Amino acid sequence: MGSINGKLSVESENIFPIIKQWLYTEQDIFVRELISNCADAISKRDSLIKIGTCQNYAVNSFICIEINQTENTIKFMDNGIGMDADEIERYINQIAFSSAADFLNQYKDNVDNSLIGHFGLGFYSAFMVADKVEIDTLSCKPKSKPVHWTCDCEMNYKMEEGNKSEIGTTITLHVESDLQYLKPQRMGAVINKYFAFFPIPIELSCKDALADTAESPEKKQINDTNPLWVKNPEDCTRAEYIAFYQKAFNTHTEPVLWLHLYNEELGIKGLVYFRNEDSFNQNIDGQIKIYSNQVYITNEGKGLLPEFLSLQNVIFDCTDLPLMASRSSVQKSEALNSITHYIVEQVAFKLYGTFECEREFYEEIWNSLNPFIKFSCLKDKLFASYVEKFIIFRTLRDKYVTLNEYLEQIKDKHQNIIYYVSDEIQQAHYISTFKKAGIDALYMTHVVDQPLIKKLEMKDTNLRFNRIDSDFCSALKEKLTEDEEAKVTEDEARLVNSFKGLVEDKHLTVKADRLITKEISSIMILDEEERRVKDAIEMYSATGIDVSKFSYGNDILLLNLNNKLVHFLLNPSASEKVTNIIKMQLIDIARLGQETLEAEQMSAFIDRSNMILELAIERDNA
Repeated sequence: MGSINGKLSVESENIFPIIKQWLYTEQDIFVRELISNCADAISKRDSLIKIGTCQNYAVNSFICIEINQTENTIKFMDNGIGMDADEIERYINQIAFSSAADFLNQYKDNVDNSLIGHFGLGFYSAFMVADKVEIDTLSCKPKSKPVHWTCDCEMNYKMEEGNKSEIGTTITLHVESDLQYLKPQRMGAVINKYFAFFPIPIELSCKDALADTAESPEKKQINDTNPLWVKNPEDCTRAEYIAFYQKAFNTHTEPVLWLHLYNEELGIKGLVYFRNEDSFNQNIDGQIKIYSNQVYITNEGKGLLPEFLSLQNVIFDCTDLPLMASRSSVQKSEALNSITHYIVEQVAFKLYGTFECEREFYEEIWNSLNPFIKFSCLKDKLFASYVEKFIIFRTLRDKYVTLNEYLEQIKDKHQNIIYYVSDEIQQAHYISTFKKAGIDALYMTHVVDQPLIKKLEMKDTNLRFNRIDSDFCSALKEKLTEDEEAKVTEDEARLVNSFKGLVEDKHLTVKADRLITKEISSIMILDEEERRVKDAIEMYSATGIDVSKFSYGNDILLLNLNNKLVHFLLNPSASEKVTNIIKMQLIDIARLGQETLEAEQMSAFIDRSNMILELAIERDNA
């Protein structure tokens, strides 16, 4: 057999079901595609007028969608460049032949690349809802004749001379089965989804409305042709930013901060709104709206926007966005790396500028920024390299400090050991202890703080984070002479011996020391490493995993030798009954500062508390 050369061919009846069922995943897409075609026709006309090859035949551009509920038709009308018979033959009768790409190639040195369509497939999305499609068009070329084209869903078309008298194009969809788009409210919602902020006015009208509907037949402009993000940031006011946020994202809340992206070189414009704390708590996910030339594309920012921005409300518009053939998603591209890098830097610079220039305001809105910034630092190395330095933490003194500011503050007390609170209620006793001792700690109560701690410790091995109820003896311990140290060792031995036989908990170790505050009697502490192991075991246990083979270290009951109650236990003449009550009470008081007592422990604690009250009454009556 000899060599055979040729071109692959695709039968229209085979490709058509693919376009209708697989290329476009949402049926609404046909509205976007047909209006985009109208817009491209107007853009082509405006480009040719600028370079003097087309007469300025229309004063105002318009796109109009007309619904006729009696005839079951939807018309898409524009006063764009129009088409002649040769162009219909080339761009309509041949599937996937892009008139936009052809136009740009022909006038590449004279026009901007602002056209929407590039694949030559959008027109055929009309057959997703229509059983028959008609085109009536008149080209702007001199001496052009109007053309009428009609095609059914079996791909049988007819082209003949038409009777259209004005330059432009009208596409008529005959809808027989899916009537939802004949309702102005439904059609208006679809137009608003994709073209709410399109630069060309889009009007919707309804003729011969059904008797049982209250829809208005009058023309109504659907879109805002000059959205805030296309304006120069210097021309926008605070009130405009807030009003646009509430309109674009359908909310009554206000953002705490915003960033206006505006880079003409990259073809990027957009808005990043930082949500307030209440909005964040109601729904951790924000809203992403991706546009190309002010036409809505998708709410999926993956591959284009940094992942961490999914927590905020973002509008992003790019004039040269690399799109898939369906124009409903973004293609991977080297150009996207530059865009993503630019956005990361701009978000970081906005936060840094607020921190440096408006520190008081930055602290006021920190509760809203807190989870976002910390999560972002965990997800994005570039962002973290910019932002980690101005993560701030609220302290026990109700001040806000960065990590470096805190380390500078405590360098003479407990150098590089960072004490933190993870639960204000559960650790309230320890918070009170630290405050009385004049020792500061950081509030790190959000779920994102634990992975952040691990990241910071891995980054700087000299740092050590200790939860406030963990091993903090060194911070609270009183400075003693050698003789005083010897006395503490002696008293500790006596106390440890006195607790033997009284405590059955094998995981409890008794220790004693002299703390810098006298108000504290007893505290339960756990080595930080062992506490983290314990928390991990409890987490896995909650998921149903058998953790019986795992174990963790002992709890430590720390008795304060400077406290009167503890000192009383060293009195050899004290009643054994009274000292045993006090010992058990000290254990449970320490436990209550860290966790909830079990049922039997709580019952015994209440009984002992009543006994102590009775002893107090007896002593008062004596």
